[in-house]
Amino acid sequence: MNTAKILEVGRLWSAALILSTLLAAAAIRWPQPLPIVPGVVAALVLGPPLLLALVVLLRWRLPAADQGGEWPQATESVATEQELH
Repeated sequence: MNTAKILEVGRLWSAALILSTLLAAAAIRWPQPLPIVPGVVAALVLGPPLLLALVVLLRWRLPAADQGGEWPQATESVATEQELH
């Protein structure tokens, strides 16, 4: 395995461990559950997927058109059909 890949996985695991530690510390600090606010819940549930969809749509690129700008000629398709028979 590549050392760069190992370092990348190590950084990701470290970030997950730090986040887990912070969440555990927050649970000890504030043992009462948070109040449920429907607008906040909807924003947290729907916001990230909508943001990701927006990023994907903005970066989506269609393949470039042919330089000739012409569609395949009918003679090509006829030739192919004759070869099949």
